[in-house]
Amino acid sequence: MQRNRILVMGQDRDAAYAIRNLFEFERHDIDVSIEFEVVREALVERSYNLLLLDSRVCQDEDFDLVDFQLDRGLQVPLVVIGGENSGLRRSLRSRQGLQVIHVDLDGEQLLE
Repeated sequence: MQRNRILVMGQDRDAAYAIRNLFEFERHDIDVSIEFEVVREALVERSYNLLLLDSRVCQDEDFDLVDFQLDRGLQVPLVVIGGENSGLRRSLRSRQGLQVIHVDLDGEQLLE
């Protein structure tokens, strides 16, 4: 049985590992990053089944992971965790076959 490959991006190390730890007891290959350039390189070099994002990285002016994927013909679904009160749901949506899913989780509770 093949393991799913998941890429996690958090605004900081604590947030990234808190998201990663949601899958602590499941068998997945999980890579973690806090830098956009590393995530972009990983998406091009490796095949991922899922991209998990801390909602705060989506509000960064350098956030371009939807356009980045579309420009390269990639379609790794994005799951955005948190951000329910930020207006992110209206601005970050699925398009051109690239699925964006929003999950309402309190980031502060995740870190505890």
